[in-house]
Amino acid sequence: MWAGGGLLAAITFGAGAFFYSTHGGNTAPAPAPAVSQSQNTSVASTTDMAAAAQLSMLPSSQAAKALAHTSFNADQKARILAAVQRGEMRLVQMPVLDASGAAGQIIDVTTSGLTQRVVLTGKFQPLLLPIAVAGQVMVSPVTMPHAPALTIGAMTALGPEILPSLTALDQRIVLSVIVQ
Repeated sequence: MWAGGGLLAAITFGAGAFFYSTHGGNTAPAPAPAVSQSQNTSVASTTDMAAAAQLSMLPSSQAAKALAHTSFNADQKARILAAVQRGEMRLVQMPVLDASGAAGQIIDVTTSGLTQRVVLTGKFQPLLLPIAVAGQVMVSPVTMPHAPALTIGAMTALGPEILPSLTALDQRIVLSVIVQ
């Protein structure tokens, strides 16, 4: 038990040090995308930013237990579990945090037609993703990104990874995921 806690503490400390060293001193805001506007109509478009991640698959024997701790409703959990048991879907964990250490930023994470709402903090928040062997995960801000930008850190199979920074509500990250 102590070894597991020590490992988790070491990973969290290492990820925090990584995020601080690679992003901590950067205070320059990213440029906001332009929004087209005419006299009578405003046209809002979503700006997609591409990223990629390699995530580790949970064993199917742990699927029911892992799904029990998610925000999916009972019907969604049953459908996901059935798809996992048929081998059509994989469950992966991708803990996320606000790399600035701030708390309260809200994001929506959508994959396989299912959306989860996550309140970010400066510590990793568990996030369970149901996806095919390869798929896309869309991350969209729900609340206005804080200044200068919302930078999300994700724990991947290869270690901590910083996703592209979000500066406006009309932006989203499209994360191409490979499951191992």
